[in-house]
Amino acid sequence: MGHPGRRGDPRPAGQPAVGDGGPAPRPPGPGGLAAADAGRAGLTVRGGEGRGARQVRVDPKRLERAFGVVERFVGEGQIPGAVALVGLGEQVYGPRAYGWAALEPKRRPMEVETLFDLASLTKVVATAAIAWRLLDEGVIRLDDRACAFLPGYGAGERGASGAWKGEVTLRHLLTHTSGLAAWEPLAAVPGTPEERFRRLLTYPLQHRPGTRVVYSCLGYILLGRILTVVTGQPLDQLARELIFEPLGMQATGFCPPEAVRARTAATEHAPDLGRILEGIVHDENARALGGVAGNAGLFGTAADLARFAQEVLKALRGEEALWSPAVMALATRSLTPGMEEERGLGWQLSGGRPFSPAGDLFSPRSFGHTGFTGTSLWIDPDRELYAILLTNRVHPSRENQAHLRLRPLFHNGVAAAVLA
Repeated sequence: MGHPGRRGDPRPAGQPAVGDGGPAPRPPGPGGLAAADAGRAGLTVRGGEGRGARQVRVDPKRLERAFGVVERFVGEGQIPGAVALVGLGEQVYGPRAYGWAALEPKRRPMEVETLFDLASLTKVVATAAIAWRLLDEGVIRLDDRACAFLPGYGAGERGASGAWKGEVTLRHLLTHTSGLAAWEPLAAVPGTPEERFRRLLTYPLQHRPGTRVVYSCLGYILLGRILTVVTGQPLDQLARELIFEPLGMQATGFCPPEAVRARTAATEHAPDLGRILEGIVHDENARALGGVAGNAGLFGTAADLARFAQEVLKALRGEEALWSPAVMALATRSLTPGMEEERGLGWQLSGGRPFSPAGDLFSPRSFGHTGFTGTSLWIDPDRELYAILLTNRVHPSRENQAHLRLRPLFHNGVAAAVLA
């Protein structure tokens, strides 16, 4: 499959990442590794504010090879397209765009500003991030019970599951230890989005809360609803007001308007709609719930995810940030000791562990998240490092699994480029 090669960000600093018009793509400069790339994407490159990010030395040839891994996978036709970005200390490298945003119904080249269906990155960039804010502000506690916000949850249900539902807390939902199954086909439930959510409330727990880690989209759908009950605001509005607007994430949000959909990375052919999805959430359950859900539904760009990662690192350095150092320290440490998987408050904690999407070289303190559509964000606080890799690997079919090899290879290359 031919591809249009790589492109640097053509947009001047400060110009919104979503909108009409914009200059044509341009090739990157020699090596393409410069803070100027970040300026063109409207990113903030830190330089000594407060304590500031420590200076990190980078081997430019190794970092170029890391980007080259992505370029190779696209060039060989293993994935249609990708956008990659790396942050190291005070420097931002990229974003870089490769290949195609869509192969069908009409070919469109990938751009650095392409909006991606972030899939399960929604769980951490929106749902968990809102919960962190509400923890900081004294609105919720981790040990608040779900039934306090969803009256009748588990009531009248016979057997152990009904009793267990009364034990489910926000901590359990955030750490995937609620006992809920990983997934159920809410899209197959007839009726309105609200009727489908009500069906979710009837699903039995598979095990007692707090005893096992089972990655659960259902748990995050439930958590998203609880956050709306607590605040009286819809989840998309909460995310916009509490997270995206304060961080300047102008391109990020749920349910992109029609005018923007042609600038999104295409995903899969949806039998229920009879067409390739562009700007409509790929996750069937989120789509059945109206496109806004705690597990999926968010669209965003690499540049916006870099803003999010920068703010997380600021909090971990003890600087003034959107979240307190205390809540971010808690969110990024293991709250599931001795269980199948190490989980924080939203984050997956598997850096340096076997079969980690972060590869072999990220530090043991690293954390991140992935999305089914082929998206990922990984952060290594020991190295002041973050890596963003957005692909449309489900286009035109989810059968493509090349991203499972691409992710660790890319992350290994990025980590190897850090000298000190």
